[in-house]
Amino acid sequence: MAGERDRILKIKKFLNTLGIDVNIGRTKARGNKGIFIGRQNSFRIDISKDLPEEKILPVIIHEFVHYVHYLHDKKLKSLNFVFEEITEAEEEELINITVREIPKDFASSLYLQKEKLRAEIKTISGFIKSEYPDFKSSKGDKALEKNLGLPFRYLLKYDRIKIFNKIYSVGDVYENISEVQRNYLLLKSKQRALARINSKINRLNKYYNTPSELFARFCELYFLNKEKSYELAPNLSSEFCRVIESGKIQEFSDLDKLISKI
Repeated sequence: MAGERDRILKIKKFLNTLGIDVNIGRTKARGNKGIFIGRQNSFRIDISKDLPEEKILPVIIHEFVHYVHYLHDKKLKSLNFVFEEITEAEEEELINITVREIPKDFASSLYLQKEKLRAEIKTISGFIKSEYPDFKSSKGDKALEKNLGLPFRYLLKYDRIKIFNKIYSVGDVYENISEVQRNYLLLKSKQRALARINSKINRLNKYYNTPSELFARFCELYFLNKEKSYELAPNLSSEFCRVIESGKIQEFSDLDKLISKI
C-alpha cells in the first residue's frame, strides 16, 4: 500500500498548493465518505477516518471536482462551466456511471423495508376493517382517536413516551385500550416508519441525480481509470478530454498531468 499512500500524499500536496486544506482520517466527514466545504476564500476537504486507504483517492478526487465546480458555480447547479451543452447520449452515460456506483445493498435494503412496511400496514388495516368496515388507512379514524384516553393519545404521534417515570410503547398490551385501538396505534407507527423510509429514498434519489454528483462520479472514473471511462462513457470521455487538453479548466488539466506521472 506504500505506492497508494504515495499517490494520495502527492495529490494532497497538489490540492494544498491551490489553497485547499485536506484532512484525511481526522473526522467522520459529517457521516459521508468525504466532504468539500467552501466559504468565501476558505476551502477544505475532509476524508472520513472510517474509509480504508484504497478508497481514499477516488473520494479526494470526487471532492476536488466539487471544489472546481464551486469556483465556477457557487450553487453547484449547472455543468455549463465545463460542457457548453450535454447531449442526451452524454447525459445517459453520466447516469449509467452513477447507477454502477450506487451501493446496491443499501438501496435494496430500503426498498425491502418499504415493501415489508406496506404489507404490514395492509394486514393491520384488515384487522381494523373487521370492526370498522368503512375504515381507510390513508385517512385514519377520528372516532378511534377520540376514544383514546391519555396517555395513549400521545402514541398517535410517538412510538414511545414516558409519563411520571412510566414507559408507554406502541404494540404493548394495556388493559385501558381495546385490541382495535392497539392495532390503530400500531398502524400509525408503521405509517410513520414508512414515511421515514420514503424520505430516505427521496433524498437518495435527489443526491445521486444532482449534476454535481453525476459529474464528480464520472471524474473519479476518468482520472483514475481512463480505459474504463471510455468504455462506459465514450462520448463524455472524449468531450472531457478535449476540455482538459484545451486548458479550459486549468485545475483539471494540472490534475490529469499529475496523475499520469504517479
